[in-house]
Amino acid sequence: MTIANDHRARWLNVLHSTEPADRPRAEAGLRALYSAAGFSAPTHVLWYDSPCAASWALAALVPSNDRVSSQLLMPSVLRAEGRDRLDRARVELAARVGVGSWAEASAAIGPSRSSLAQIGGDPRQAFAPARLEARFALIDDVSALLAVPGEDDDLARAEAHFWGSNRGVLHSPSACPTTDFLIRRSFYDEHPLSSLADDLARAGNRAPPPILSALSEVAQSAGLWWPYAHAVVVSDRPSEIHVNARHLPHREDGPAIVFRDGWKVYAWNGKAVPERWIMETESIPPGEYRGFDPSFVAWAKAKRKPARPTKRPARAGSIFTLKLPSEQGARLDSLRTHAGAPLTRLDRYLAGEHKEVWAELVALGPSVREEAHAPDALAVAYETMQRVEANVATVVERLTAMGYVFAPRGSSMNPFSGLVGAFLKARDTILGQPSTPKGGSRAKVERAHIPPGADVTSELVAFEKQFGVLPLSLRAFYEVVGEVNLIGHHPTLDPPDNPITTDPLVVYGLDEGALEYDEDSEEEGAPVAITIAPDDLHKANISGGDPYTMELPDPRADGELVGERHELFFVDYLRLCFAFGGFPGYEGRDGPQELRTLAAGLVAF
Repeated sequence: MTIANDHRARWLNVLHSTEPADRPRAEAGLRALYSAAGFSAPTHVLWYDSPCAASWALAALVPSNDRVSSQLLMPSVLRAEGRDRLDRARVELAARVGVGSWAEASAAIGPSRSSLAQIGGDPRQAFAPARLEARFALIDDVSALLAVPGEDDDLARAEAHFWGSNRGVLHSPSACPTTDFLIRRSFYDEHPLSSLADDLARAGNRAPPPILSALSEVAQSAGLWWPYAHAVVVSDRPSEIHVNARHLPHREDGPAIVFRDGWKVYAWNGKAVPERWIMETESIPPGEYRGFDPSFVAWAKAKRKPARPTKRPARAGSIFTLKLPSEQGARLDSLRTHAGAPLTRLDRYLAGEHKEVWAELVALGPSVREEAHAPDALAVAYETMQRVEANVATVVERLTAMGYVFAPRGSSMNPFSGLVGAFLKARDTILGQPSTPKGGSRAKVERAHIPPGADVTSELVAFEKQFGVLPLSLRAFYEVVGEVNLIGHHPTLDPPDNPITTDPLVVYGLDEGALEYDEDSEEEGAPVAITIAPDDLHKANISGGDPYTMELPDPRADGELVGERHELFFVDYLRLCFAFGGFPGYEGRDGPQELRTLAAGLVAF
């Protein structure tokens, strides 16, 4: 090993150190750094056990004129848990700097000294001028500072995938949602370890400039850090780091990186992945990781349970081949006749055992569609959705009486925009429905609830034959309820400036345009999910996350609503919706009086 390689190998060890931070040494280094740059020493050094914990302090310190950061934070801050987390961070910061109010705390910490924060401001308030001057003093050719290490440089490659601004796993939204982008704004975004290693190597046997010497002290004794005028936010180092042969974060049976406060980062060959992909691989639909690292796709396919394809039932009851009457009483009579025995679960359901019966049906798994169970299960599903349909009609009627303005698709009031709006407009065209209602409140009410068409049962049979079976709950919803869209506006229930995402009930109608496909599926062209609704943020006309979906095929009685924050079964989600009058985003919040009016006396199911 050459001297240069040995030097970089030592810094690679620094990068991957799992020793607890040497806090006195780091703080001395920070004081020396500020002094070398011509600044007063920081009054406060604010330590956190992980970058994710530190990122909420950084979020609290985002200035009002930083519009980009504010917009990135907005989706979470609109949610109750995001607001609470931000409020706690401000209270904690005020206590740690010894003041009583947030205004005092913000002043005591001061503005950021990172170069990024100084764009459009005074660059002399950042470390960059003094840092660059020190680097220039070590070289004869300035172009040397512009050289970019290649993938063959172990230190640069490892750092880029560890905390680098573009590929670093530490700022993955799957590991630290909402504030992940603030993690990558650490000081190492300006002066990475690979550059510092080059600087110190150029100094050779000479004493390096004071600012670079101070940077070296901090780098060898702490994790990521973020400088402010009168304070520094500093993270401790990980307690565990697992890497592959190329020094990239990687682990197949647990988190690749673990911090002392329990924060974990999962990674595959230097790319961050959700925890579920590693710890629950067998249950992850292949569509979730399509297009990802081929080695992961192959590994995940090898781990998937062989029994998974049996979700397509082999012995579905003959009841599914019959066209049942659309009237509920006649339909139940047909199911009883076909069963040739009492529908005991339906009887218990009608007696009030709603949750118990559904739990039993779900526990049956795919066998719920077999001859012995199917008539009873379908009867419960149809009865449930009859009650859901009655509740939808009641809520829509009450909303109309309150003056709630439903947002017709295609109009300027429509909260759906961009791709979502285009999707809905295309579906309306396919279904032969106008994009904009003609006229007054009656048309708007019709857009809030579109009953199923006369041929819905035949359409469902054809749909399931081509694309895979639906959970009985969703199948019955399409047959009995149809389509629901409660998005709209109201001065108190859902005003334009509402700080709460109300998540109004939306369930798209049956449409193959809503299917999601897996490019890596073993069955070419097989859909893996069906879109049920946009997420709560898109419903509020805010760029948000993935839509609410349900997996396909799913022969069970009920399926999970993926993407919804609780990931409840569909029937349970509908219960949650009606508990809050159709607006479950108010869960855990003090909502307006209208919610109680909307929810009063709805039918239990």
